Amino acid sequence: MRTLLIPFVLLVVASCGADTVELRLAFPSSDAFVRSANARLFVVDVGEDYGACPDLLMEAELGTLTGDVHESDVMSVCDASVGRLRVPSIREGVHAYVAVATSESGQVLLSGCSIADPYVDPGALTIIMFPTERYRTTFPAGTPEESCSVEQKCQLGCR
Repeated sequence: MRTLLIPFVLLVVASCGADTVELRLAFPSSDAFVRSANARLFVVDVGEDYGACPDLLMEAELGTLTGDVHESDVMSVCDASVGRLRVPSIREGVHAYVAVATSESGQVLLSGCSIADPYVDPGALTIIMFPTERYRTTFPAGTPEESCSVEQKCQLGCR
């Protein structure tokens, strides 16, 4: 399966001076990106629990997840893809970075989670987005591809 890697956010880390950690969302397809309206990021302190993602993803799908370190505002996936979503400085340590992409009505269509310490783990942190049950029921196998491209969506709008 080919994924669409969309730069999502630069984490601005004041405690490390000019250092920044780049965070990227990998959408499963351009159709999945185009079908998504908004994005949101949650940063959760998980201590050393590297297995926290399944529970956090379930909470994200149910709409009950809260980021005890940071919760971003809701913004368009297009704005998020050009780095307009930012996380204020965060403390060192292992955190879960949970992203959701929602429909225009606020239904979670895609979600992803990555656990890392951005001060220790080298390179960009990538969150791989996966279709939720809502996505699979809204766009079952055989649904025609979107006629709008990512570029069209973000420059002109598709609908």
